[in-house]
Amino acid sequence: HAVWEKVCAVVFDNKLNTTLGQLKMSVPLAEEFRSKSKEPLINMIEKPKWKGNDMEEQDAADTLIPDLVSIPQIDGTDYFLIFDAKYYCIQLESGKPLRGQPGVGDVTKQYLYQLAYRNFISQNHIQDVKNCFLMPTEQANVVKLGAVSLPMLHDLDLTDIQIRLLPAVKMYDLYLSRKSLDISALEL
Repeated sequence: HAVWEKVCAVVFDNKLNTTLGQLKMSVPLAEEFRSKSKEPLINMIEKPKWKGNDMEEQDAADTLIPDLVSIPQIDGTDYFLIFDAKYYCIQLESGKPLRGQPGVGDVTKQYLYQLAYRNFISQNHIQDVKNCFLMPTEQANVVKLGAVSLPMLHDLDLTDIQIRLLPAVKMYDLYLSRKSLDISALEL
């Protein structure tokens, strides 16, 4: 699973460790984030704050960490793409029982990643947000498998999580040659 994550991060141009000042967006970095232009995108996710009855508030060492975030420009439109690389063999077919799918914790985390970046997305006028599980397949082409939603989080105007099966051989070839896969192939 760690190898699949790394492959997806390279092929989809992961921006989590890119400083805000280096992000290529169609508009300048929003005023609110200019003082943070040397910080990586991952730092825009808040850390839990802990406060005991007799102590000052302290930030936790860790926070939510998405597998990868890509911020491409497609036809002049900025997209914020939140991907979770999953090494699962999901069965999501009519007439067959659902099995091999990510758990509810995985689903809720994907929604929380979008929520964590909501202010950044809004303040920087990013027009489109997509959320997606990326899973390998032995097939030769990208498979647009479906989506998963959690109604209470969907009702907060968060994007449902798409499910795409990616041709493993092609993904590894792209990784080894340090090339990207055109985002449009995902049909998000």
